Amino acid sequence: MIFQIKNFSTLRIFSHDLRKSRDWYIQFLGQLPIEDLENFVSFQIGNTKLDITVPDQKNPFSTGGSIGYWLVDDVNLVLKKTEQLGGKLYRGPLKVPEIQRQILQIQDPFGNVLGFESAI
Repeated sequence: MIFQIKNFSTLRIFSHDLRKSRDWYIQFLGQLPIEDLENFVSFQIGNTKLDITVPDQKNPFSTGGSIGYWLVDDVNLVLKKTEQLGGKLYRGPLKVPEIQRQILQIQDPFGNVLGFESAI
């Protein structure tokens, strides 16, 4: 059986305080969520959705693990805004000459790690 993977559709992260996470991401992304429910919030970022929900037994909260990367113009601007809003640097920025990119991992104030990359 052959299948084709097309695009990265959704990144789901978890938070013990969904309202504070929602408010932080509204400031960080500069946009309102496309869904805003009691136990679920979703933002549209380009072709990808960023979903935030509460952890449960099958999806416990953890830091790190699989990390998706968004392409941005300048990872340093992402880091600056992250730190202004109380987030912090998790890794990088690191230059990856093999792919002519810089990568950055930030940690939101709730423990989630997100990745960003830009041209060197």
